[in-house]
Amino acid sequence: VAVVTAPRAAAQAADGTVAAYVVADTDNHRVQRCAPADGGICTTVAGGNGQGMSENQLCNPAGVAIEQAADGTVAAYVVADTDNHRVQRCAPADGGICTTVAGGNGLGMSENQLFNPAGVVIEQAADGAVAAYVVVDRGNNRVQRCAPAAGCNCTTVAGGNG
Repeated sequence: VAVVTAPRAAAQAADGTVAAYVVADTDNHRVQRCAPADGGICTTVAGGNGQGMSENQLCNPAGVAIEQAADGTVAAYVVADTDNHRVQRCAPADGGICTTVAGGNGLGMSENQLFNPAGVVIEQAADGAVAAYVVVDRGNNRVQRCAPAAGCNCTTVAGGNG
């Protein structure tokens, strides 16, 4: 059975025919994919290269969502990278390299900044594409909607008033 330390969030998705759970393994600075059929064995799908802010590192991830491709497979794991103040999109096809889709410009409250994001949900367009990443921006007491077309800029959809 895999060791996870201080897990904060889990998501579930169907990878073709295998149901799996994806866990934000916070204190190990990684995201783990755990399939019940594998007997509790987990595989690192994002981070796992020590605490840090490089494109293959995370720092205390607290939330995870699964972006599914049209064929039902995993297109990407979207991670609230809490202490790096960003949301990372980590596609399996990219070999552990993640791209920033929200925040990533230091701690702050501007439209391109987050402060300890704690969760993320994927808003899908009618055609199945990602319309936006909806981010719980815990440190700023707000919920941000971050559309891919806006780069890393977000708009406040709830809270933000203290």
